[in-house]
Amino acid sequence: MIEVYTTNSFAEETGGGNPAAVVLEADSFSEQKMQEIAQKIGFSETAFVMRSSKADRKVRYFTPVREVDLCGHATIAVFSLLRDLNILASGQYRLETVQEELHIEISPDSVMMELSRPIFFEYADPIVVSDSLNIDAEDLLPEHLPQFVSTGLKDLIIPVRTKAVLDQIRPDFDKITHLSDRHDAEGYHLFAMDEEKVTAYTRNFAPSLGISEESATGTASGALAAYLHRYGLISDNESASLVFLQGEAMGRSSIIRASIEERQGEIRRIFVGGSIRDTKKIHL
Repeated sequence: MIEVYTTNSFAEETGGGNPAAVVLEADSFSEQKMQEIAQKIGFSETAFVMRSSKADRKVRYFTPVREVDLCGHATIAVFSLLRDLNILASGQYRLETVQEELHIEISPDSVMMELSRPIFFEYADPIVVSDSLNIDAEDLLPEHLPQFVSTGLKDLIIPVRTKAVLDQIRPDFDKITHLSDRHDAEGYHLFAMDEEKVTAYTRNFAPSLGISEESATGTASGALAAYLHRYGLISDNESASLVFLQGEAMGRSSIIRASIEERQGEIRRIFVGGSIRDTKKIHL
């Protein structure tokens, strides 16, 4: 019998956030076994927690269809759960992933995770992107091009002119999959900034990973923060306290908080984080 914890990451109220599953003692599991568990649970990501010889914990992440290098909302779930189970106290920790080591900060009511320094890749053709979203090219923000950006995972960051357009998008998942696979990217991360309650409203589509739409995406939020900083869409004062609202179109409002530390105008560190709600324990 396998003990699994389920919780909603980036949730500030019951029913919000992005569901994640966590298996705490997974050292003996094979890749095939972890993939089978993730597929059976069916969440966008399941995190498998292991001992580490060079960090406080090692975590591997599986979608229903394959392993991914990193998952923001599942990482928030892991370290929030370790805190809530009194396994780890508030403080600073190191996380080992399959690619690198990352910094984690646990506080009594949230967890923040450091992401990789941003890498900016190629731009995408706005006409091709808008066609895959079933909108006009004029519905994208004209001054800024869609661009592939990574702070751990490569996503296409897409500026949309208004929240009204963002809310109405009905994507063509086959076209998104084709473009994502051609650029070795995880998916699309769209944003609009025309309303002032939060820094940006966002939506995320990752059909290549078996995820039509995701209600909260940590790594893509880090890439978005880097994009906003690079192109002057946020001020220096704003960059230390960014708030993204995702999941409204799915009825699962999620709050992702991001923070940029910079030096002489250059990004030195990016953190994303938030809270969890609705934790349960199940057995497979």
